[in-house]
Amino acid sequence: MLFERIVFSLLCLGLLAYVVYRFIKTRNNMLLAMIAFQIIACMVNLLSLVHNVFPSNILQVYICVMGIFAPLALFGFEYFHVNIVKIVDLKFGDYHMKRGNYKAAIERFKKALTRDPKDGNIFSRLGHAYNALGDRRTAFDRFAKAVELNRNDYKSYYEIGIIFNELGKKSDAKVVLDNALRIKPDFTQASELLALVLCALGKYDEAITVYKDAIKYSPDNYQLYYSMGIVRTELRDFNDAKECYEKVIELKPDFYEAYFDLGQIHLLQGDGLEAERMFKRSLYDKDLAAKSYYQLAKVYILNDEEIKAVTYLEYAIELDASYRYKAESEPLFKKIKDYLTGIHMVSQAQMKLEQEINEKVNEKYSNSEYEQMELTDTPFNYMDKYSGRVDNGGKS
Repeated sequence: MLFERIVFSLLCLGLLAYVVYRFIKTRNNMLLAMIAFQIIACMVNLLSLVHNVFPSNILQVYICVMGIFAPLALFGFEYFHVNIVKIVDLKFGDYHMKRGNYKAAIERFKKALTRDPKDGNIFSRLGHAYNALGDRRTAFDRFAKAVELNRNDYKSYYEIGIIFNELGKKSDAKVVLDNALRIKPDFTQASELLALVLCALGKYDEAITVYKDAIKYSPDNYQLYYSMGIVRTELRDFNDAKECYEKVIELKPDFYEAYFDLGQIHLLQGDGLEAERMFKRSLYDKDLAAKSYYQLAKVYILNDEEIKAVTYLEYAIELDASYRYKAESEPLFKKIKDYLTGIHMVSQAQMKLEQEINEKVNEKYSNSEYEQMELTDTPFNYMDKYSGRVDNGGKS
């Protein structure tokens, strides 16, 4: 038993010497705190050995933890190149990012960077923090450094692509987004952005190819089908566009924008019944209601149902008055031009009447006794004036 205690004490002293050596080499203040706890553990252990007594259970746990396990853990971190201080700084930085404390996060990430200046992941985190602060230039530099240190950092490529796109550098954005997708072909966000960049460059066929490739990895992503439908609509490939929108509705039946776009295509192709059905579905979205009513009015005009056309046009105008002027300028609504003119005249008359009423009200009350009193009297003599009291030195 004595031999075991002597070996244990020597092990504690050896580990203390190792931690002291690491402190001299790194000047890490956390190691200094550990050395202090280790010295206490070693002293208690040696005193108990000299006096041939056993420490209490609490002291034995303390000696084992601070004398053996803590320095062994430090040795393990060193051996496997795990910087525990850097990890702590990164965790605190991530915490500040979630709370929206971006400046505090930057300070933490910078501290972590001093521990490991070649960690591209830290530069990427810094890029996100600067981006959140609106400092695009510094964010770009940090993302670029992250990519330089880690050529497989597809997320940083994507972030650089976003910045290039915002700056109007579409060709540069295309290059970095291609890199992101080369590394991670199923990166849907990069595919969507690349397709938008290609459309901005007028390369619609390439954009469709990008969407098709993305759909291979995300066959249930309705947004990809919808975006591809928009591009096909732009190319006037209406049949292919319809297939895209129908797939969107199959995947997400409450995606009402797809119903509206389908209605427009059916209207262009002369299929009034299908157009009517689609526009009535898109009415469920309040943001689409006004223009859906307006398109329904067109459907009924084409079907020579003027009363229905007027009814739905009234609904559209009620939600958005600009549709009255839009209808006046469209030849399609020539059949109900008299109605539109009447609406315009009534609207003008109502505006004129309201203006006259407001002028009369302002004129009547601009010099009223009430207004003058508020400007010149105090609250106390105002009340006296209207209660019939006179201030006679406190006597009524």
